[in-house]
Amino acid sequence: MNAIKAPYEVFRRLCDDYDPGELTRGETFWRELALTPTMQQRLSGLLYDDWPEKELERTENFYARFITAGDIDYPAKLHDLANPPIGLYVKGHANISLPSVAVVGTRKCSDYAQNIASSLGRALAQRGLIVISGGARGIDTAGHRGCLSEDGVTIAVFGTGIDKVYPTENRDLFSRIIERGAIISEYPFGTHGEAWRFPERNRIIVGMSSRIVVVESPEGGGAMLTARAGLELGREVWSVPGRITDEVCRGTNALLGEGARVFTGITDFLELTTGHAQMNISFGDDAELSDDDKIIYSLLQRQGGRTLDELIIESGLDVVTVQSALMSLEADGLIMNTSGRYSATA
Repeated sequence: MNAIKAPYEVFRRLCDDYDPGELTRGETFWRELALTPTMQQRLSGLLYDDWPEKELERTENFYARFITAGDIDYPAKLHDLANPPIGLYVKGHANISLPSVAVVGTRKCSDYAQNIASSLGRALAQRGLIVISGGARGIDTAGHRGCLSEDGVTIAVFGTGIDKVYPTENRDLFSRIIERGAIISEYPFGTHGEAWRFPERNRIIVGMSSRIVVVESPEGGGAMLTARAGLELGREVWSVPGRITDEVCRGTNALLGEGARVFTGITDFLELTTGHAQMNISFGDDAELSDDDKIIYSLLQRQGGRTLDELIIESGLDVVTVQSALMSLEADGLIMNTSGRYSATA
């Protein structure tokens, strides 16, 4: 078994094999998780102090929710990671499972790169795509703001608990993100930002994204870790080339020799990624479709032959909503059902 993936896999297996009462009792459970005696002692103390119940109460009081890897609204793409988060704290109403493009880069970016990130965020929002980033200064902030300027949906993945505002100057930005999208984190309430948490956070950005655009980064930047993790995972990574004399561009330029695609312009990028650009669909004057109908129809235009279960997972919608959308689309003649598999007719 992959040693990195073992904790996640063991956790999932134990959740299947043990009833909730057994999970709090002891030695066998802790031993199978391969926890050190110190870790066992700390976790046992949390359980006896009713920490799980208190944490759920904190989550509810913060108007957030906690989803686990077994929940239907857990982003399916995260399972591609070697070490997926066991659970996520989510504040906001966005469907975090829909197709998204990561816009990442350095905190200390040039005005040129900031303008590109903002323009890209706007263009993606206009086409109905989710923009995902880390909520940090610089490129992240520009991408989020650009998306919001077009009333788009954007997601910020925190390297702290979702109750911690970091950086503090982005307090208003995060409030707007919650209204239009979501903030998410795998870390419990009260978790402060530490240097090692942000690279850990970056893997979630990679896992949730269909494509990654690195706008500007030096060689040692955190965005480089994100990009290389994306390349290893088989995600499509795009890099904006910069001047070879600028230190802040050396990382993005280096990526072009490591398998990243050259980002030559927003129009070219959108034309070459037509599978996602199709999310902005013209349905004609006679079709009156709900937002949920459009989500399902978009998925089926990209790839037909999908079952009900696959559409539930890919859309992040509940079974009743998906069934209703399928019936509506089939009645309008936009999709067809062949032996339980759905495809777009056009």
